[in-house]
Amino acid sequence: MTTCTPATGNHTSTSLEFQPLELLPGALLRPLDAVQQLHPLLSARIDITVNRVPHFRRVFWSLIRMLTRIISLSIPAALAVPLLAQTSKPANTVSEPTRTAVRELIGSILVDGKAYEYDRELADGIGPRITGSANYDRAVAWSMEQFRSLGLTNVHTESFTSPASWEPEVAATGTILEPRKQTLHIYSAGWSPSTPAGGVEGNVVYLPRVFPTSELDAEKDKIADSIVLFDNQSFGGPPTFDAIVQATLRVHALHPRAVIFTFGLNGNGTQNALMLTSGGQISDMPVAQLGLEDDLLIKRMLDKGPVTVQFSFKNRIRRNVEVQNVVAEIPGRDVSPGSPSSVVVVGAHLDSWHPGTGAQDNGTGIASILEIARAVQSLGRPPRRTLRFVLFGGEEEGLMGSHAYVERHKAEMPSLDAVLISDTGSQRATGWYVMGREDEKDALAAIEPLLTGLGADQTSSDTDFLFRSDHAGFNVLGVPTLMLWNSMDRYETLVHQASDTFDSVVRSELDQTVAVTGSTAYAIADAPQPFAAHLSHAAVADMFKKCNVAADFNSAKVIGWVPSN
Repeated sequence: MTTCTPATGNHTSTSLEFQPLELLPGALLRPLDAVQQLHPLLSARIDITVNRVPHFRRVFWSLIRMLTRIISLSIPAALAVPLLAQTSKPANTVSEPTRTAVRELIGSILVDGKAYEYDRELADGIGPRITGSANYDRAVAWSMEQFRSLGLTNVHTESFTSPASWEPEVAATGTILEPRKQTLHIYSAGWSPSTPAGGVEGNVVYLPRVFPTSELDAEKDKIADSIVLFDNQSFGGPPTFDAIVQATLRVHALHPRAVIFTFGLNGNGTQNALMLTSGGQISDMPVAQLGLEDDLLIKRMLDKGPVTVQFSFKNRIRRNVEVQNVVAEIPGRDVSPGSPSSVVVVGAHLDSWHPGTGAQDNGTGIASILEIARAVQSLGRPPRRTLRFVLFGGEEEGLMGSHAYVERHKAEMPSLDAVLISDTGSQRATGWYVMGREDEKDALAAIEPLLTGLGADQTSSDTDFLFRSDHAGFNVLGVPTLMLWNSMDRYETLVHQASDTFDSVVRSELDQTVAVTGSTAYAIADAPQPFAAHLSHAAVADMFKKCNVAADFNSAKVIGWVPSN
């Protein structure tokens, strides 16, 4: 049965049992944890003794560290066994040759990995990669060169057309004119047209409620030809994907002179690049983002009387721009190309926003893909199925590249065994989002022991990201999809902002996420059986209903983020 529950660890060991130890290269055994799992009372006694006697605490931990080092150096990884009663094995277990290959793969990534350097080259060397820009084209050429240098096959691009490309040319300026003058912290929204010469000026109309959209219709006479302002509070709480789509479409349809908005908690002087259109479409009117404190000031002023603002900016816009996805492959050794479940796709988006250099969003994802390709090639043992690496363009503008890929290859969807996407930054991975596919938890059960040593053997049923990255189009068509589940507290404070730069990346954390992604992809691709079933259109629709995202799905179809199913 398909259900959606809060993100939790879904696979825990029972008391007085031990999970098999996966002795990975560079990993250390944790004997104290083993003792504490074996007997809770002994665990409590250790805690009391260690914490109350300082000298004993120092000696105790010195002995523990020494014991850990001795064990980790003396037991070969290949001889790893359960300490006590082994838990029951899933029906589909991972073969020993696959386990051996995964251990070597993880060792290669953690010891010889180049993900950190790939990300440095992309973020520092090329910089921000707005879809359709010259920098994006440079990133396409660079990534193809990396794939070819690694000896991958079928390295090529697949193009799609964006209705427009967009880049800021002259920075935005803005001012409150009435009831007094005050400089605004303001930025052009993505895919906004330039303001007229001399800027745009008008009275501000704040929209206290934008959803349901009937609230907007009641204000349509005020909205027409005014500068409208809305923010998080206009949604009455954290907005759903559907609410954002419906509200922005309706605001545009009411033809304001211009739109200014504030999302999130970005204070004055902090740009969080966003857009109010999708699919590379230029807005019908100038759209600007406002700093949080300026937003609050204008609303307080509106409590006292009318407020007039003026702002201006210039953007460089080109129409009907060809954009490239990048594709490369490591051919499988057994399964014939084109046959059912013969390809595992590992993907990430190549584009980024412009305030920073896109090191986290999504330079770390691209670096992960390149490093997995390098590490698998270095094994000299390709998996049974073909590994296909796809770098998508236009993700930030509405999943354009992945949507184009799915539409182009729709007839080939049965040949895809699974799609794995990396787009959540580089903090340590916990496991995988199954994106509403509860059946994938059973499919992952055989692989999870390989991930235990990496601390990433969990699954999450959370669907917050269901329509927010490049897995969405595949998921809609019933293809099994996974998205990396990792901590995002730091990531969410810097994405789309000037702080999304290479110095935010922690090498050890990035290497861990690459090892998790690479080992999962290889294990799926090397399994004798398919990963999970392909769902019918009816089953997908039922899954979305049970996950309470049917309205989000409909909105995603309306704005062209996903296929019609």
